[in-house]
Amino acid sequence: MKPQPLSQSLLYALTLITALVVAPHFQRFEPTITLAFIAVLGLRWSTLYFSRWRPGKGLLFTVTLMAAALIFTTYPLLMGLEAKVALLSLMLGLKLMECRTRRDLMVVVFLGYFTLITHFLFDQEMLLVGYSILMVVALTGLLAEASRTTPSHGWHLSSLRYSGALLVQALPIMLALFFLFPRISGPLWNLGVDNSTGRTGLSDTITLGDISKLIRSRAVAFRVDFDQTAPPSRLRYWRGPVLWHTNGTRWSRTRYLLTKEVSYRSDSPPLSYQVTLEPSANEWLYALDLPDQIPPKASLSPDFQIQGEDIRNQRYRYGMTSRLEYHTGPINSVEQQLGLQLPDNITPRMRSLVKQWQAQSRSKKEWVNQALHYFRTEPFYYTLSPPPLGSNPVDQFLFDSRRGFCEHYATSFTTLMRIAGIPARVVTGYQGGELNPLGNYLIVRQSDAHAWSEVWLEESGWTRVDPTAAVAPERIEQTFDFDLEENSILGLPVIFSTANNGLLNDLAHRFRLGVDAANASWHRWILGYSKEQQQKLMQLLGLGQLDAMKLAITMILVIAAIIPVLLYLLRRRHQVKPDPIMKDYLTFCYRLGRKGIQRFPYEGPSDFARRVIRKRPDLRQSVERITQHYIKLRYGQSDSPQLRRRFHQLVRQFKA
Repeated sequence: MKPQPLSQSLLYALTLITALVVAPHFQRFEPTITLAFIAVLGLRWSTLYFSRWRPGKGLLFTVTLMAAALIFTTYPLLMGLEAKVALLSLMLGLKLMECRTRRDLMVVVFLGYFTLITHFLFDQEMLLVGYSILMVVALTGLLAEASRTTPSHGWHLSSLRYSGALLVQALPIMLALFFLFPRISGPLWNLGVDNSTGRTGLSDTITLGDISKLIRSRAVAFRVDFDQTAPPSRLRYWRGPVLWHTNGTRWSRTRYLLTKEVSYRSDSPPLSYQVTLEPSANEWLYALDLPDQIPPKASLSPDFQIQGEDIRNQRYRYGMTSRLEYHTGPINSVEQQLGLQLPDNITPRMRSLVKQWQAQSRSKKEWVNQALHYFRTEPFYYTLSPPPLGSNPVDQFLFDSRRGFCEHYATSFTTLMRIAGIPARVVTGYQGGELNPLGNYLIVRQSDAHAWSEVWLEESGWTRVDPTAAVAPERIEQTFDFDLEENSILGLPVIFSTANNGLLNDLAHRFRLGVDAANASWHRWILGYSKEQQQKLMQLLGLGQLDAMKLAITMILVIAAIIPVLLYLLRRRHQVKPDPIMKDYLTFCYRLGRKGIQRFPYEGPSDFARRVIRKRPDLRQSVERITQHYIKLRYGQSDSPQLRRRFHQLVRQFKA
């Protein structure tokens, strides 16, 4: 038999759904690949609109060669995940070009299913999961409509309803697979996949301007759940990489402290919390100053930087304990040497400024206060877009531009302290964070990235000093107003958000907090469902003794028990259920049948009653009354509730 061509409406729907399936990939494709895919779909749409024009094999072959050339030109060796997904997407579009029959549609739909899966190699957010479910319903609806012998009227509603019902029926099996499938260490989608692309975060070096670029991002760096009340914003310094060495333009870490023992003393109560770190290409963990108890499989360096193990490019949750007040004790010779290292580009006016402070002070602590007073009283400005600096950025910033970001102030202050003979170092990390009342947790974003200084003083050990707070104290208590980005472009001082931002902005902000709370729950309970959490769930159910093999067997048995139940429910759903009147009459006939008087399928109620009376005259009164009531109710002579109840009672009392 000749294959039946697909209807125009079905092909239009297939083209639109194919575009929606690939659309989330547009943000990561090269622009040429995105434009090529849109062009292929546009060509397909035009062939449907101009129904007389059908592209021949020559045109299809030419378009295929052009697409292949574009792929191998953009990705010469097809290296990387993005290249492979781009090839798959263009193949899907090209197959759509020649789709005419039911078989072609099935191939396109199953390619669409496979393309949907590739989205989760890049992202697993809750909104993407919801979007993918909608696309699965749409693709399955296309299959349902294509399987009909005759097109249905309003197929997009009936077929989509049928597709949704199939998805609901599969839900119990999906849940059994999710909770009982033996978990592996780390997410399945990380196996063999390089997820470092597009990840962002702090670096272990500073070149002036790096943090100001990072701070423009609203992306979440990590979330924090406190066991007690969260500390105030001025104490939320999240410690990251510690930078010691500088060549005058760039600051970096050192490895000379690895043999030093970590020690400090503190009388403040411990503060416990849990951190959920977003995927990053780095292996360091963040903690409030000063970390006390660190997670398992993590190491603490003598400068109190925490290094994780095998945590790159995956969401990682860990517990921490910190002390907010501390004394780090004496300084050794290695720290003293590193903390006083100076670059070669120290200028006379920098030394002159330091000598002026020393002449006006009697202790090193007063020198620190003199430096902070200098930043506070001189015309320094806090801006996201400072003017470019030359080969000696510290000198030019201190005496010429005086416009900079936190790394400008931290590196300049640290350099000045070293000139004064005070050991100092730069600490990078995050400062502040926003409390989300909807989930009672703290959101720390990339826009909270910060740099500050630490100086060693005999009376307090390594002491945090934040020169940025002397210039812009709002930075420590408030967040940036991203809606006024033009100020940073012009190099003007940063404008911070205030409590009164208008009704619409307030509603939009609450909506974003609600979305973030939902995402946080999604990350914790769904994406974060690890091997350890699965073991806790099994122990809660009394199945903690199950190993991976026994868990797999349990999963198979549970699914084997679910399938018959689903089949039974589906069978009952499609059975035609008699109305109560018919059900009572069939009960009456069944009782007579047990006594040898079977009702024939062609026999009406009156004929059957006469035949029963001939055989059993003793039942005349009961049979006549039941038959009369049934005829009145069944054929519309009467439909009163009293008559229904009387008929039901007569049947129940009838005994042959």
